[in-house]
Amino acid sequence: MWFFMYGCYFFSLASFLMLGIVFVQSLTPFYVFKASPMSFLILTSIVYLFTETLVMFFFVGTGVSVKEYMLEHKITGNFHKRMIALKRVMYPPQLLNILILMTAFIFYGAADTGKMSVWIYRGLLLLGIWHFCYAKLLQHRSFRDNTFIILEMAGIDLPSSLPCTVSGAGRVREGVH
Repeated sequence: MWFFMYGCYFFSLASFLMLGIVFVQSLTPFYVFKASPMSFLILTSIVYLFTETLVMFFFVGTGVSVKEYMLEHKITGNFHKRMIALKRVMYPPQLLNILILMTAFIFYGAADTGKMSVWIYRGLLLLGIWHFCYAKLLQHRSFRDNTFIILEMAGIDLPSSLPCTVSGAGRVREGVH
């Protein structure tokens, strides 16, 4: 679990940096590792989509693991329902961000051929980068809460001073939201 979580953070940071480079390339075209702006945009889209797929896979995988663990060990509680609630908070912004950025990437081709103003592409790309940051904030909170749910299910007591939003009864504790 930890390997995938750290992988998600690593690739999210790489995606953010690459999206920033793509935006700067839209203002001043330059080569990165001998890749033209179009080639680097394609590489960025591949890394970005891989990252988002990995994040989704992580939450699907941990949700299934929690459900199976509960069945095998005859654990009662709302752990699986809370995992589903995390996905309901995180997935809509994540999917919207994929839509925004993929549309921006497609618009790059139209702007590059002169069929559309480059400012439309830049505006949509900037909106996508801003929304990416918002989606990553929600993902970070979901990773944190996911970890607390798993630790709680395993019987590990959490200090009340931790800034988690998930408690045993599914209530929100005081702390960082």
